[in-house]
Amino acid sequence: MATSEQIRSTIDAYIAAFAANDKDTWVGLFAADATLEDPVGSEVKHGTAGIAEFWDFAHSLADSIALEANGPSCVGGHEAAFPILIVSELGGAKLMIEAIDVMTFTDDARIASMRAYWDMADMKPYEG
Repeated sequence: MATSEQIRSTIDAYIAAFAANDKDTWVGLFAADATLEDPVGSEVKHGTAGIAEFWDFAHSLADSIALEANGPSCVGGHEAAFPILIVSELGGAKLMIEAIDVMTFTDDARIASMRAYWDMADMKPYEG
């Protein structure tokens, strides 16, 4: 089973790769058969091909998009939850949405499932 430190390292890499616009590294953090539901209630993406399609779609919605840590990662067993900011730039305006990501992990600390809790109605000007 992955340790808390290994899981936190994967979470840090997940946020950093997204912020660096590094699709290959970001998708590579997921297990081959992983699922992604972002936001919760939307269509679940399956496998790294579906997760790569999600990346492309998310990045098509804004001039730029990044994730920022917004508090500590809480790890229990092979699961974790953590607050993040989704920061987008649209036509020169920086906007943010506060979100909570919930993940499960494989024994080698790869992401087995990811669910993101957020609502577009909560978008507001970026405060950072």
